[in-house]
Amino acid sequence: MNKKTSPDILTQYRQRAELKETDWLFRQAAFSKDHSRLQGTEDDHRMPYKRDVDRILHSKAYARYIDKTQVVYLIDNDHITHRGLHVQLVSSFARGIAEILQLNLALVEAIGLGHDVGHAPFGHEGEGYLSELSLEYNGIPFSHPLQSCRLFSSIEPLNLGLAVYDGFLCHDGGMTMPRLMPRFGKSWEDHHQEKESKKYRPDDHFMPGTLEGCLVKLCDTISYLGRDIEDALNLGIIKREDVPQTSLGITNREILGNLAADIIRHSYQKDYIALSEESFDGLRILREFNFKCIYHHPKLKVESSKIRSAYRYLFEWLLKNLEEQAPESYLGKHFLINKSENYLSQTNSKQVVVDYIAGMTDNFFVRTLEKIMIPKKIDWD
Repeated sequence: MNKKTSPDILTQYRQRAELKETDWLFRQAAFSKDHSRLQGTEDDHRMPYKRDVDRILHSKAYARYIDKTQVVYLIDNDHITHRGLHVQLVSSFARGIAEILQLNLALVEAIGLGHDVGHAPFGHEGEGYLSELSLEYNGIPFSHPLQSCRLFSSIEPLNLGLAVYDGFLCHDGGMTMPRLMPRFGKSWEDHHQEKESKKYRPDDHFMPGTLEGCLVKLCDTISYLGRDIEDALNLGIIKREDVPQTSLGITNREILGNLAADIIRHSYQKDYIALSEESFDGLRILREFNFKCIYHHPKLKVESSKIRSAYRYLFEWLLKNLEEQAPESYLGKHFLINKSENYLSQTNSKQVVVDYIAGMTDNFFVRTLEKIMIPKKIDWD
């Protein structure tokens, strides 16, 4: 193939693939022709949402998932769900439903795989500790959905599509109602306004601008509830007979199967993603059970006071060191050295510390604490 003409030929092939979407995808699905990047379109042989998937998979943030807590931390058990497995389960489960509903599978995958990159070390517990410190020192709380957008737009910018960032920002709050109606036609201005709102009010929940985003929003909750029950059984925290009897079943396989079928029945060829009232009620009962009997179980919280103290010590040490030593500081050498001029000029020292800690894995958090806190022998020459 002539290299001078190959880009044009590849463009033609991609355009043919985009035309096929009009024959296959549901009329309200997210079409590739409507994909929007803030920094403009880019030529590539891949469909645009598939390119977003690849960028997420090759990012440093995605690699750090492997040592990020989902629910259980500091336990030597390789079968317990970590954050990296969780996002894969969300993506796989949502894509299985999206295929039947004739939605854009690549967009579902991109949102599913990238929505939790903003999580801090030690899961939602760590997020709470970091939020307290961010509010105290920086005047704004911390929110992992917003941080996921921030990470892939400012810290490790990937220039993803609007619908992908929107899916990240809006993925929480999936239990607000049994029917999720997208806010179709969102613009970049709408997205920025919602980010600004989330910045100061992290409990604000927004509806995604796509059916694909709504599906991931709901599947995120569904995916972790049954899996967390299986993990708790594995650890001996609960017994199978403790799981509430609902129409959804008491095993992860039963829960996923029943809910997937229910979503398809009530969402097929609809301009919303929905569950039946019975299934939504069953999901609510299981969620309440998990919070009461698993997430706040005393055996999982024995190190909580240490982690909270560690967050404060690390945050305050890094901030003091950064403000006193600037380029020669720990963060100057280990974090800021490869950041863009845009990030450096628009990010204050408190936010830099928040960004750095939020990006840590659990083990790296502990290793960093040991490095700056534990005295070492002096090398005297």
